[in-house]
Amino acid sequence: MELWSVYDRPPDHPRHCAVRKILVEDDGLSLAEWSLFQTIQEARSALARRGLIRVPRAAHDDPALVETWV
Repeated sequence: MELWSVYDRPPDHPRHCAVRKILVEDDGLSLAEWSLFQTIQEARSALARRGLIRVPRAAHDDPALVETWV
């Protein structure tokens, strides 16, 4: 299963909206490289074009995490 996590200006990419693909596999998680966007709207458009569905962050998630797409 693929998950796409969207972060708004995380500490390691303070000038961008950063998106990271996470592969959930039988033996654990595999993290892909970051994809950087100027705005959250650009990231959302790119993910929506893939036919993915947006899931809001939970209260206990990292404050920089905006949402996850599946």
